[in-house]
Amino acid sequence: MTTGEGPRRGRGRPRTPGAEERILDAALAEYGEHGWSGFTMDAVARRAGVGKSTVYLRWSDKDALLTDAVASHGLELTAVDTGSLAGDLTQLALNLLRHFHGAAGWAALRITFDTASVDDRLGDFAEAVNEVHGRQVEQICLRAIERGEMAEDIPITAVTETIYGAAMVHALSERLEARADSDVEVEARARHIVAMILPGISTMPGTT
Repeated sequence: MTTGEGPRRGRGRPRTPGAEERILDAALAEYGEHGWSGFTMDAVARRAGVGKSTVYLRWSDKDALLTDAVASHGLELTAVDTGSLAGDLTQLALNLLRHFHGAAGWAALRITFDTASVDDRLGDFAEAVNEVHGRQVEQICLRAIERGEMAEDIPITAVTETIYGAAMVHALSERLEARADSDVEVEARARHIVAMILPGISTMPGTT
């Protein structure tokens, strides 16, 4: 699945002004709340405030709709390059905490979980999400290695799993406890996550 392109063009675009964006947003919200088994075109249409015909005019089935929703919103993560390993990881952690708190990030998490336990058809979506997320950390680590801030023998996959795992677990705990951290709390959480990771991977003095 190509993730760098915008939504695929089918039989035509929705004719209602702003409908396409509302439909894609509604698709992510519906999937995030109900998962694959409860994800229907009718429910998406109701949430988006459009007729079913408007949805079917653009997408032939829910697979195509979810693919476009994930591609257009679910993979949005701002590229990070602050000039230092600590700065990059802190900004990435902050971006992830904010991302997973929103509808797009939560849908991406739900896809990952459902792929592991429910439906093989979601594998392409999960692969697209994981590829983009993994590439973020890989780029950060490779730049850090070039600057001499990180040893070459540190497994980048371990760094990815640690920082993403921390952000995912925090997103789950927020959902379970029906709460939302303030901006100050989110920023502090990002710093704490990196403070635990950095001593194990950085070659810079004062980080061990």
